[in-house]
Amino acid sequence: MASGARPGSVAGVQTLDHVVWGVPAIAPVAKRLLADHGLVALSGGVHPAWGTQNAIVPLSGAYLELVEICDPDAPMVGFTQAVARAAADGGRLCLWCVRTGDINAEAAPRGLHVTPGERDNPDGTIITWQVAGMAEACADPAEPFIIQWDNDTTMPGSLAVDHPAGAARIIDLDVQPDGPRSLRISCPQSDFTLP
Repeated sequence: MASGARPGSVAGVQTLDHVVWGVPAIAPVAKRLLADHGLVALSGGVHPAWGTQNAIVPLSGAYLELVEICDPDAPMVGFTQAVARAAADGGRLCLWCVRTGDINAEAAPRGLHVTPGERDNPDGTIITWQVAGMAEACADPAEPFIIQWDNDTTMPGSLAVDHPAGAARIIDLDVQPDGPRSLRISCPQSDFTLP
């Protein structure tokens, strides 16, 4: 999705699912989002395979995912490496993801391998999904990876949240050749750009 494109306008894919913001530490970024923009970051959980943990900022079906490294001994490859590099830069948007209802139909023509994913929620439940194109997106962050949630009711973007700013939604994602640069969010009182 190039600058000025509307979320959901990616050819052949249903909609923008989320944007990954790799950060040195989640807590100060979450505090700043609340203080500066009235956005609440909900506790997410741990990605055991990647050595990362996240917080979720639901945005009317899509979401902003704040991710930090929680296991410094995790192999610094793929997703973990992308987050670590963004955090080392002081925190920045580093990856983006589109959602589909038929990941196999989206992945096969592109020659992408579909793999399962999961993370632990703070309440002890596990959220699961299928993902394709993760390695490709990590190598070329101008390209999105693709996700299909195993249970639509547990999609992070659909979590209930009461943002002080009101109902917030993504209206633009600026993606440059080196990856996502900025995210434009609309709230009832104002629009603003992150990070």
